[in-house]
Amino acid sequence: APRTPSTPPESAAASMMAAAVARRALPACRLATRAAPAALTRAPPSVLRQAVVVPCLGRLTPFALRWAHTGGPSQQQSEPIATHFRASQVPHPLRVKPHERGDKPGDTAIVDLMQNHIWSKQEIDERLANLHQHKPETFSDRCMHGLMYTLYRSFNLLTGFKPQNTPVKAVEWRLIVLESVAGVPGFMAALVRHLRSLRRLRRDFGWIHTLLEEAENERMHLLVCMRMFEANFVTRALVLAAQCLMTPFLTTLYIVHPKSVHRFVGYLEETACTTYANIINQIETPGTPLYESWSALPAPDLAIAYWKLPTEAMWVDALKCMFADETNHRDVNHTFATMKTDDPNPFVEKHTRDAAHAWRLEAEGRATDVGSKEQR
Repeated sequence: APRTPSTPPESAAASMMAAAVARRALPACRLATRAAPAALTRAPPSVLRQAVVVPCLGRLTPFALRWAHTGGPSQQQSEPIATHFRASQVPHPLRVKPHERGDKPGDTAIVDLMQNHIWSKQEIDERLANLHQHKPETFSDRCMHGLMYTLYRSFNLLTGFKPQNTPVKAVEWRLIVLESVAGVPGFMAALVRHLRSLRRLRRDFGWIHTLLEEAENERMHLLVCMRMFEANFVTRALVLAAQCLMTPFLTTLYIVHPKSVHRFVGYLEETACTTYANIINQIETPGTPLYESWSALPAPDLAIAYWKLPTEAMWVDALKCMFADETNHRDVNHTFATMKTDDPNPFVEKHTRDAAHAWRLEAEGRATDVGSKEQR
């Protein structure tokens, strides 16, 4: 009968692994003599754990956490020392771990990176009543105006969009393409100005932050829309084609003549304002396809978190906030189109006020009055 040892035998594989850990650990721990590695290599793994791995855990975390259990009584029954970050209970700053999510991925707010403006009902109503459109003044203004509205009419024909009784599918397709395209110019302009600031070793005077805020805001519009409807293969192909065409064109034009790009984006945002105002009007008009399909839809959780809406807010309230954001981008880009590239950004204080207002609402547990029961 085989003899049962009083202590678990040390396997050859465990000894080899322990030796490897020791050879990695000794240089990191700066052991003084050359005789120490050989001595420690001949030591049992349990001794190695106490003498080398555990004291050097701070410097050798990857190796120590992986092999510290080597030589234990049963590796199949032992619990791993290291826990994967997805399974740990340490909170993630974006709240994207499985136990931090809602019913669907993306329901949790991922919106604290750059604070947008929190709109009130009065502000939105005032902007809905005044769809300002800039009149071209210079030759470059007329070129950008003609280019933008040619694309706008072509886009209407392509998506089947019409001012009255618009098909729901046409609106879904239009919003996805519109927001995916509108998020390109701001990021591209911020990139060009960032590289120029590094190249010239000079300040940017606050433009980069505003441009990045615009790009992120447009991207959040897209993410909110994707919570409500899906994009098919044709839509995704159109988005890809638009990015491939617009990005090099706008980048080259921004390097040569930045004012033209800001004027182009201003006209682009004007068309977006017209589109959103028309959609909102159709949703609130009984008898239209959009009224039948969207008037009773609640706002997605991401929209409620992003614009600090009340929990009873509807989908049309989120669209009103998106419309108000587009009016802000319209005004910002038309303003930038009249400024020199080294003028100080006049919207810096506005970003500070927006962040303070959003923080105050969050700290007091309040929401904006857009979509509240009292305002219906």
